[in-house]
Amino acid sequence: MGPPLTPVVSPRHAVVCGSSMAGLLTAGLLARHFERVTVVERDGLEDTPLARKGVPQGTQTHILLKRGMDIAAAIFPGLMEDLQGVGAQALDMAADGAWHVAGVWRKRVPSGVTMYSQTRPLFEWRVRSMLAALPNVRILDRHDVTGLLHVADGTRVTGLKVRAPGSTEETRLEADLVVDASGRGSRMPQWLEALGQPRVEETRIQIDVGYATRLYRIPPGFDAGWKSLIVSAEFPTNRRFGTVIPVEGGRWTVTLSGWLKDYPPTDEEGFLAYARSLAQPHLYEALKQAEPLGPILSYRFSHSQWRHFERLPRVPEGLLVVGDAFCSFNPIYGQGITSSALLVEALGECLRKGLDGLSRRYFERAGQLLKVPWALSTTEDFRLPELADMRPPGSSFLYWYGERFQRLTATDDEAVRTFMEVMHMLRPPTSMFSPRLFWKALTSRPVSAVLPPAPKPLPVHVSKAA
Repeated sequence: MGPPLTPVVSPRHAVVCGSSMAGLLTAGLLARHFERVTVVERDGLEDTPLARKGVPQGTQTHILLKRGMDIAAAIFPGLMEDLQGVGAQALDMAADGAWHVAGVWRKRVPSGVTMYSQTRPLFEWRVRSMLAALPNVRILDRHDVTGLLHVADGTRVTGLKVRAPGSTEETRLEADLVVDASGRGSRMPQWLEALGQPRVEETRIQIDVGYATRLYRIPPGFDAGWKSLIVSAEFPTNRRFGTVIPVEGGRWTVTLSGWLKDYPPTDEEGFLAYARSLAQPHLYEALKQAEPLGPILSYRFSHSQWRHFERLPRVPEGLLVVGDAFCSFNPIYGQGITSSALLVEALGECLRKGLDGLSRRYFERAGQLLKVPWALSTTEDFRLPELADMRPPGSSFLYWYGERFQRLTATDDEAVRTFMEVMHMLRPPTSMFSPRLFWKALTSRPVSAVLPPAPKPLPVHVSKAA
């Protein structure tokens, strides 16, 4: 990540509220700038890859985009090797994955964009273990944050008040910097109002997305020509999405999801029927031959939300917000952890100028950064007729061109590679509108939706194990 990680150790204390992925990455970065860092977490944390109560979506499929992994690995050197050592899978989503979108199978070509695939509890555990190994970091689990410490006029935050479960006594954690990484349930807006701040403006988009996820053993000798499989929704007629992703332990994590309360069932028969209803049958055909390894676990996500801290006319010094506490997106698009990592990277850049004015510098920068992932996810959701009233000007052109561009990826190598780099936040979305790609999308011939993905034909089959 470069200059933002240059150590600037000082005799100061930073406190991070929450051990979310945003919190862990933030603490890892701050450990290079502060003498001491404390992470406060409500859950009990075990030295094993277990799902946490505080991460209700933790059992669902997670995709960590390339840009996010690059930032995480810059904060925690050796992370990629560590993950592969415990079974994480390295995939080229374009070459190794079959992806049906906009009525076509995307062309299979090497993109140079490597994605590490593992369950969320495993990833969180390995990052937390690397953080805990740092000598100047303390993780204070099983403690609730009950409020902010601040100067009398509320212009500066000076720490947190915390309390152990069942205790009536509060502990004061004095700090030069407090970072809220406590997730969507953050109470920061209410705490700021108590300090005399105006109510934080909030943008909400009601999408009512539901998930159902199950782990399966990859069948011995399985060979369908793909390692991962995505069958995208096709708005407005089909609002259902499905994915198969390989993870540690020779397993698949299989997730089905739908928009606007078209929730996938959690019973065996209903789950398979939902898989069969996707735009293509290949995910269903794969599941019929795989061994389930546990229950079907569900999660529902009612709305995307952006708390506009960047719009506050004044921000208390010594206070920052990262991750879902700031902005949380439709998780189907896999942008959450990477967007959090981008905010942490921005924090590192802002810290180079010192603590004075840090809060204002950071929130202004973060507000600009969030515009791209927010636009990428909401633009797609706005294709739903029920959300048509929220569409920004120019949406009709974007939908028309987006459909043409996605169909172009069925035949054009450059279009595939460009899309992957944009999706993984390595290049801006404007890259898809280059004059050459625009002309190709405009003049390309439609491709039949029934073509199977290369290089090997589907439907899937299972060959006999040796």
